This record gives sequence, C-alpha cells and structure tokens, in this order.
Amino acid sequence: MSASPQQTFLQGLGLGIGAAALLFYFWHTETVYQLQQHWLSEQKALLTPAKQVPTAADNIETIDLLMRTYAVTPGTEDADMREALIRSRHLTLLQQLQQTTQVDISDLVDPARPFNAAQLYAALLRIKQQQEKLQARKLLDARLQASAPPPAAVSPQP
Repeated sequence: MSASPQQTFLQGLGLGIGAAALLFYFWHTETVYQLQQHWLSEQKALLTPAKQVPTAADNIETIDLLMRTYAVTPGTEDADMREALIRSRHLTLLQQLQQTTQVDISDLVDPARPFNAAQLYAALLRIKQQQEKLQARKLLDARLQASAPPPAAVSPQP
C-alpha cells in the first residue's frame, strides 16, 4: 500500500515537530545548566571572602603575639620549640610569616633541625625589624606625597 500525499505530509510534519522539540529540549537544558553554574559561582564568591595578603602591620601584630607567647624563660632556652608550636598549631603562622616576608628563617622551618626559644625569638625579631622598616618606608612615602607642593604652572613673563 502506498501512502497518500496527506499521510506523507503528516508523517514529515510529525518528524519535523519531534526533531524541533528535541532540539528545543537540548537548548533549554543547556541554558538552564549555564544559568545554574553562573548562579553557583556568584554564591561561592559571596560566601568565600577574598583572601587578603597580610600587611606589614598585620605581620607585626602576629610577630608580637608569637614573641609574647614563646618568650625566652628559664628552662626554655634549650627546649625544642617546634613541638610546642606544632601542638598549639602556631607553626603554620610561622610558615605564613616566612612566605609573606623576605626574611630567611628556613633554619626554623626545616623539620630536620630543632630550634630553641632563643633562636625562635631572634628569627621573629629579624622578621619584625624588616616589617617595621617596610611599614616606616610606606609611611614616609605617604607623608612625602602629602607634603609635596603641587608643581607650579609655568606662566609666560611679559
């Protein structure tokens, strides 16, 4: 039996509508997925605060706290401070200080070498002096810029 032209037309129309519906479904699904991903990235950005690079003042404050906490006292001169820093989870602060400053304290962060309270105090003092120097330079530069007179405009003399 041969199909009439009307049946062929209706079959073609049905296949065309089905294909269009399938393409529309894929397009819609992809668009919704992209919108969800965009919304999720916005929510993550709102929830996770931007990681701030500690300033010299922040580093100095951390160093002062570490110096007060692990001050040289009788009996701690020769004690290994690494264990105390690990127990209190302050070794990570010391490692962060090393990463954010240019002072070499690798002798303290090296896990193969123990260090005592006096070595820790000396390393913290080196870092603190370097950070105070950086902070002082920034303050002096800011004051210099604030006190610098504006350049005089050159006017022609008659």
